[in-house]
Amino acid sequence: MRKQFGIYALIGAAAGLFSGLMGVGGGWIIVPMLVGVLKLSQHQAHGTSLAAIVPIGLFAAIVYAFRGQMDWALVAQLGLGSMVGVVLGAKLMMRVPAKRLQQGFGALLLVVGLRLLIWGA
Repeated sequence: MRKQFGIYALIGAAAGLFSGLMGVGGGWIIVPMLVGVLKLSQHQAHGTSLAAIVPIGLFAAIVYAFRGQMDWALVAQLGLGSMVGVVLGAKLMMRVPAKRLQQGFGALLLVVGLRLLIWGA
């Protein structure tokens, strides 16, 4: 139990570090770790990651907000659109086989990674 808690805490710390540093972490760090290291199903990993990013994002946002690095109007607009998109995405995800989710997720990581390496942000 103690060993598992340490692994969970390390995965969370990595997600938090990358969230604060690069604005990513939930899906990009937690999902592969939950599937690869903790052997959760792809669907469980997605759901768990989404729940875990709530406190991760909140604490990171607080730090950025106190430093004046927040566009509140944009936050509101992105938030409204995201609420609609996440409901549709979660419903769709439940219909997609785990193997296809893994393949799609891996392809997305590759495309985004290559784009950043070749063309910048």
